[in-house]
Amino acid sequence: MKYEDAKNWCHVRSAIRRISKPDKRYYYNHPVPLDERVPAEDKLADDWEEFDPRDHAECSAFNEMPA
Repeated sequence: MKYEDAKNWCHVRSAIRRISKPDKRYYYNHPVPLDERVPAEDKLADDWEEFDPRDHAECSAFNEMPA
């Protein structure tokens, strides 16, 4: 998915990340806009995905209902 699509698809409690860089997450709910936090070279990539912490068992909000 392209950066713009991932940014628009992302839910409030979620983050976006690149598949090739899974440890670097950009959370949507942050005081600084995504466009200012994501490097320009990463914005050109097309391997973006949404990361929802509620889908991962190590998260305290695992299986929590969406807001």
